[in-house]
Amino acid sequence: MNTFNNIIIYYLSLPLCFCYTATIDAATITPKSDAVTSEPSHSLPANNDNADNNPQTMQQWIDSSQQSICDSVHDIGKYIDHSLTKEEDKAILTNRSYLRIRHRAVYSHRGKLENDFKVYFKLDLPHVKRDWKVIIDSEPSDYDSLESKQRGIASGSKTQTGNTIGGFRLQDARFGNWTSDFDIGVKIKLPLDPFTKARLSRVDSISQNWTTQFDQEVFYYHSKGLGTLTQMSGFYALTPNQKNIFRTTTSAQYLQQDDKWELVQQFNIYQRTTDKDLFEYSMGISADTDEIKEVTNYWVSAEWKRRVYKNWLYLAARPQLEFPRDYNYHANLGIMLELEMFFSKNRKIDELGRYIPKPVKQRTQTHQ
Repeated sequence: MNTFNNIIIYYLSLPLCFCYTATIDAATITPKSDAVTSEPSHSLPANNDNADNNPQTMQQWIDSSQQSICDSVHDIGKYIDHSLTKEEDKAILTNRSYLRIRHRAVYSHRGKLENDFKVYFKLDLPHVKRDWKVIIDSEPSDYDSLESKQRGIASGSKTQTGNTIGGFRLQDARFGNWTSDFDIGVKIKLPLDPFTKARLSRVDSISQNWTTQFDQEVFYYHSKGLGTLTQMSGFYALTPNQKNIFRTTTSAQYLQQDDKWELVQQFNIYQRTTDKDLFEYSMGISADTDEIKEVTNYWVSAEWKRRVYKNWLYLAARPQLEFPRDYNYHANLGIMLELEMFFSKNRKIDELGRYIPKPVKQRTQTHQ
């Protein structure tokens, strides 16, 4: 296990070097009183035999660099937050901005090795008036295929690099037992591409163990047209503590630019074996209305996800067997490996959490 940890620590040193340098430069936009200053402990380990052969020295440098990046992300969010609010609004509110770096590699027998590297920045502006929040999304996946969304592999494949969106969100507005979000903004590129998006959701407990959730989403981009996504999910607690959960999901998506409906039926079992390990077993079928052979894919997969270092580094492995229409339904065995890093000063991140949603009334009673 020590050897495994040493490999992880060594592998992390390269991206952390890049991120640390970039965030130190970015932190210069913050006021001097809030800027993160360099300390001797942040520098790279000395180039000598003792440092090179001492994993503890490398680990200390990684920890200090990670903390420095977290501080820089927080300071940037704090600076933007206070710049957009009135000077007299000095209430102490928690800024939960965070940065996520993800590298994903996918290999399949009939396909090819594909690598996907994404940087996602979530900006939290707690001083923005009322329930309106500023949103910046560097990975918009609205026009990804429905199957990739439902399987958790959406990566903005239909939106090209640099198509970051920015706007405002009216968050968690409630209408009886319904909750809703409303977004309005632009895709930050030239020419500017305005968009709007609305989500409506309802959760109901139909028995002691069964819970249903209905989600309706409508989005519109000026350059791509209208899109809708409808989803109905059922949750069943396999154990009283809800560490083992069964989920069934039926969903449909329509994209005006493709002029077809996409349909997905998926079954999942989530198994939280330890505080550091999550197993997910999935099987499903996808179809569309664009071809004579409507079924586009069958698949089964099993994913192991582990928190390998403290509370910010996650590693996932997903072997999967597919029968896609693109390969005339011949078996296609593959595997996906994913490494994720999170940087946040105040946000508690648990990538392993899988929970059964609660109806609006139960959520209200919990917060009271």
